[in-house]
Amino acid sequence: MSPEADHWTERVRQTLRRYEPGLLRQVAGNLCRPRNQWPVDELIERSIGILTNPAVLDRRLKELEPASRRLLAMIAHSRQNVWRIGSLVELTMATGAGDGLAAVMSLLDAGLLYPGLPDLDGARKTARLKSFEQWLTVGETGSTWAFAHPVVCARALGGDLGLPDCPGASGPPSGVKGQAIHEADGLEWPLRLSALWQQVSTTSLRQTQQGDFFKRDLERLRGDPLLAAVPGDGPSAVPDPGMLAAALAVRIGLLKQLDGELKAGGFPEAWYKGLPAALLGLWSALPHLDTWNTDAGHQPGGAPGNPFPSAYLLCLLLLGKLLEQGWADPEQVAAWVRSNHPYWKSAATCENSDVDPPSAALARFLTGLAYSLRMVQAIKSETGWLIRLSPHGRWLLGMGDMGDAPPATPQFAQTLLVQPNLEILAYRQGLTPDLIVKLSQFAAWKTLGAACTLQLQPESVYRALEAGESFETIVQVLEGRGMKATPTAVLEALRTWSNKRDRIQVYPSASLMEFASAGDLQEALSRGLPAVRLTDRLAVVANEEDIDFRHFRMAGTRDYCLPPEPCVTVEADGVTLNIDQLRSDLLLETELQRFAESVPHSGSNGKLQYRLTPSSLAAARQAGTSLENLAIWYMQRCGQEVPPAVYLLLAGADAPSPRLERHMVLSVATPVLADGLLQWPETRRLIHARLGPTALSVAEDNVEPLRERLRGLGIEAATTSPQR
Repeated sequence: MSPEADHWTERVRQTLRRYEPGLLRQVAGNLCRPRNQWPVDELIERSIGILTNPAVLDRRLKELEPASRRLLAMIAHSRQNVWRIGSLVELTMATGAGDGLAAVMSLLDAGLLYPGLPDLDGARKTARLKSFEQWLTVGETGSTWAFAHPVVCARALGGDLGLPDCPGASGPPSGVKGQAIHEADGLEWPLRLSALWQQVSTTSLRQTQQGDFFKRDLERLRGDPLLAAVPGDGPSAVPDPGMLAAALAVRIGLLKQLDGELKAGGFPEAWYKGLPAALLGLWSALPHLDTWNTDAGHQPGGAPGNPFPSAYLLCLLLLGKLLEQGWADPEQVAAWVRSNHPYWKSAATCENSDVDPPSAALARFLTGLAYSLRMVQAIKSETGWLIRLSPHGRWLLGMGDMGDAPPATPQFAQTLLVQPNLEILAYRQGLTPDLIVKLSQFAAWKTLGAACTLQLQPESVYRALEAGESFETIVQVLEGRGMKATPTAVLEALRTWSNKRDRIQVYPSASLMEFASAGDLQEALSRGLPAVRLTDRLAVVANEEDIDFRHFRMAGTRDYCLPPEPCVTVEADGVTLNIDQLRSDLLLETELQRFAESVPHSGSNGKLQYRLTPSSLAAARQAGTSLENLAIWYMQRCGQEVPPAVYLLLAGADAPSPRLERHMVLSVATPVLADGLLQWPETRRLIHARLGPTALSVAEDNVEPLRERLRGLGIEAATTSPQR
């Protein structure tokens, strides 16, 4: 079996192990018909063994009721073996079954369909499933899902689906003989998804707690010219294409959900296997799109139930009933599905459609999304567009005589034109999904059309180099797929960017060693220190265990994962900083150079000194350093607040302008007399300020009035002449 089949085989094994013994024996009795009372483990392995026995599988399929057999066949045609129970019920009822859930339960009992059980942890790992009715009561049929094994799906292909002849079927339209048949190249969504991947690689998409996008990111997705552009080819447009791209990207793993954000993931493996495999991945993702449909476009957290996955499949299966060379009216196909789909049978439901009647939304799916996925062909008639399944569409649905081989796609090896201005012209007929991946990694998409344009940029090339590409592999793509030789200017730019990237070496963890002099570092290297020189005195060692510390006299060590350690003392002048080199680290000098100047000679205590000056602080302020930044630095490095002298130099200009005024100083004998003068109303209003315990400042205009008040108290104030 294929790796995919092996994966689902193990999933079946794990699911059967969570059945209660009674339920397991019931299912195994229907599937492998045991003659003895086998142990549980042997029952599981024998049941799984049926999956590799085509003859027994065919017999079990023939024993099913027609509704169950048809449902399994429709699951097989969808190429998606995981479906919600609600959608399976809708598919069954649309083909004429009165009780859609009975067909699902029959397949579960037969061991041909398996419940999607939630992953358990802790003590809940021992929980067992007693019955399928119990499982269905845990969640509503709209959210509960089930899966079928791919081998079972393959054996179910080709059976009767219970569908009528395709509505609106006709032969080739008259009056348009020789008119070109329109068929998309299938590259529309791989190209748009690649453009989206580049955007999210730069800036992630944020999600609310309800799972929707924030307004700014909604505007990004809806307003981006690459994501929101209407394709130039095709009968109708797809609503909200940017939101559809985001939903598809999440489903195929191109975008990953992490901490409430969507971040860029890896490109799907299917894209490296050719266009049919890439289209298969997109087609199989449609049944799981809950936030987008062809009726309302982006619709997160809408009404319960999602009828569109089953309706999409029914529309395409009806087209599969067309005779060779036949065409169909998409409106009539959509009208049949609307009339027979249980979700829309109620007239009230139809009237409550958010945008258009359901039939219009389904017709838009056929002529818009299905067309862009290369599943249908279209031709223009006198009354409008007619459609039919394309060869790719028949292969995706598992129809026809082509077996597992997808239809051949013309190959054009040379499709790139690289221009000296670093622009790449990519002709669309030669693009393939794997080439789109390679171009997306080192060039930025600018336009999407018959001839797409990309731009080589330093950022895009660095991104490719980070992902494992090299100058040689990038040039190999441009040369191998280019129509002309790559211009010299482009090669030189790529080489320059590549060399810059190659000069950057990242160490997940390392030890930095600072030596007293360049000579000491050179001597250590010559003695075998396994280090890489960074500067004249600095070296880095990738693994600390490789250092033989017996050969070194360590002045100090520092763990840079810890908070900064106080290692600076401030002198009395407030602007001179003394560095304790035994406690400092390699970042300290870089920090100091932002706002201080090195003192040429060490201080008296032999410590390294820096001094804050008006010019150094002016430069720091111009570079964005604020008083708040300095306050944090002083607390971390000095263990104290910013000195007043530094505040004066940095923020003094922002304070109100000081004034120089002429005042007289009144000196009294005791502080009590000074207190009395400040308290008595007659003298208090004549005194400007207190300068000290016994010194008071008096304005010149108030000197004589103050003398008179003092004479009234019997105090004579003498005047002392200033010394010259």
